[in-house]
Amino acid sequence: MIDVKSYASAALPHLEASVERNRAVMEKLVTRLVSDVKAGKSLFAFGSGHAAIFTLELYHRAGGCSFLIPIVADYLLPTAGPPVVRVLERTAAAANMMLARAEPKSGEMIWIASQSGINPAVVDFALAAKARGLHTVAFTSVVHSSSVDSRHSSGKRLCEVCDETVDLGGFRGDAALEIAPDVRAGPLSSLGAIFLGHSILTAACAELEAAGIRCTYTSVNTPEGEARNKAIEATAMIRDPLLRG
Repeated sequence: MIDVKSYASAALPHLEASVERNRAVMEKLVTRLVSDVKAGKSLFAFGSGHAAIFTLELYHRAGGCSFLIPIVADYLLPTAGPPVVRVLERTAAAANMMLARAEPKSGEMIWIASQSGINPAVVDFALAAKARGLHTVAFTSVVHSSSVDSRHSSGKRLCEVCDETVDLGGFRGDAALEIAPDVRAGPLSSLGAIFLGHSILTAACAELEAAGIRCTYTSVNTPEGEARNKAIEATAMIRDPLLRG
């Protein structure tokens, strides 16, 4: 019987297992992030469709970091409409112009989220990022990706072209619970990617703050938050075009 506790019974153990499965690569990413931020580098993040929620959630929020720059295209958000997003995700280089606009520098890191990791737009985006000298990290489900063919002309999946992979695990098709014959509900990819992303960023921010580098936003809905954030933004806006308005 499926009830309101069923999703939690699947999701909570899944999240715990995802940390253990990815612990080594997450610790490696924390070390690289701390070194990068100390050197004045930024972190970039990209996703399309529901994977864009990962990018937006990590950006400029209470308890979040100031060194992440989102790469977001309105035409690839869920609000553009499923028919539009579906076509564009399957169109090679559809997102590459957004990468160019963000102006990442060689040697910087970019996180690229896609549950399946098979569509031409996201694979092309990763290849373009690598061509620019970026360190590419896939947030993707290896079990899903390996069970379906790539739609990219190279035949490769996101996890096969990126330098590192944070494996979201989960299920082929994303949904965790069978609610009827041949029908599953309860997606895990957005929840898992955000959870793992914040896990990495929180550890990195703790090290940076301990080293005297202010990089963690405080809620502006607290008396102390506004002033602290303005000081942090003064540094972040040098690279972040959204902060410059």
